[in-house]
Amino acid sequence: MTAPLVLLGCGYTLTRLAVAEARAGRDVLAATRDAARRAELERAGARVTSLEDALTQTEGARVVSSVPPDAGLDTRIAEALARNRPSRLVYLSSTGVYGGARGHVDEDTPVEPASPSARARIEAESCFLPLGAVVLRIAGIYGPERSPVARLLAGAVRLPESGGGRISRIHVDDLVEAIRVALQWGEPGAFYCVADDRPAPQAEPVAWLCERLGMPLPPRLPLDRLHESVRGDRAVSNARLKTLGWRPRYPDYVAGYTSLLESEGRAGGPGARTVRKLRPDEAETFWTLRLRGLKEHPEAFGASYEEDAVLPMERVRSRLEGPSQWVLGAFDGERLVGVAGLYRDTGRKQSHKAHVWGMYVLPEVRSRGIGRRLMSALLDEARRMPGVERLLLTVAVGNASAQKLYRALGFRTYGVEPNALRFDGASVDNELMCMPL
Repeated sequence: MTAPLVLLGCGYTLTRLAVAEARAGRDVLAATRDAARRAELERAGARVTSLEDALTQTEGARVVSSVPPDAGLDTRIAEALARNRPSRLVYLSSTGVYGGARGHVDEDTPVEPASPSARARIEAESCFLPLGAVVLRIAGIYGPERSPVARLLAGAVRLPESGGGRISRIHVDDLVEAIRVALQWGEPGAFYCVADDRPAPQAEPVAWLCERLGMPLPPRLPLDRLHESVRGDRAVSNARLKTLGWRPRYPDYVAGYTSLLESEGRAGGPGARTVRKLRPDEAETFWTLRLRGLKEHPEAFGASYEEDAVLPMERVRSRLEGPSQWVLGAFDGERLVGVAGLYRDTGRKQSHKAHVWGMYVLPEVRSRGIGRRLMSALLDEARRMPGVERLLLTVAVGNASAQKLYRALGFRTYGVEPNALRFDGASVDNELMCMPL
């Protein structure tokens, strides 16, 4: 009989492991406080519980802990595991324990507890090593839902003026496989670094992505103004992990980022369609597209062509700036072919909500995934708005393609407003949809 798999702290990585193992028929007990992840885990067939309850069921189990040190629970978790000894234990740590180490880094490189985060990781490792834990020191994780592509399209990437040093990365699916291998073959009490085969300066993969997305390079800043994670120069070795039989499916950023581009429908090469925030100086281009939509498809919008055609351009520009409202544009080369806006309620009692508005894609470029890309990018942006918990939209009843897209992305219907719009003697019902973020 296969021992149950107990996962402590199901965040981004362990949720992917739990879902895959549960769907394969394995008994998975997952501890998480995240409501969205809980639902995903339960749909896959995992048993979801509290950390406290999971720690009573670890005896003889295979256990993976990913609870971050800043939770302050490491000693308590280790004491519980000592009472209910797992058959195998893996602890997920970070290559951040190497601090300012530069050049080649492997498991024998001395750790540097200079920073609070590195010190906390090293102390956490010391809690679990006496229990025979296999410790995985993990490089920067990327993958679906944690995509450098989305950050680049959102204008959130900055490059160091000097080019910066090498950074090691790992695709989340390769990390999941590393955890499986460590559970099966890892030596108790040993360290294994988890990284792909090709460390590279940040500017290198960003330039690669920009070429394929047809985008200009992001702005450059002095190195000391960027996050500490891009200031170092570490080439993390995965040689010891490979002795266990592990091999990365995505050995470098080219393979990993190509997979992300393909999954997002953006793999068209140089000059491919791009999605980004519109700038205030693009107001006239944006409004020309919007007015075409209002004129040709009046049933799809609450606004009217006659009213919007006479709006001052300053009012239009104001919709393209500010922390609580903006518009995404989809471009085919230099041509704007689709838009979708978002604004946040500003009242104290309603600021947890944001609204999608003005979604429109030119008819001649539909059925090419542009609407999905717009909405996926919009969802990424909405999730980054502090305090926003819910996204709302309305769609005309009978607009089957839009309704199908929104449902596929996770929106759910909470009502229908009859006769929501009236024009030219006709009435349109609106479906009201909502998505928790």
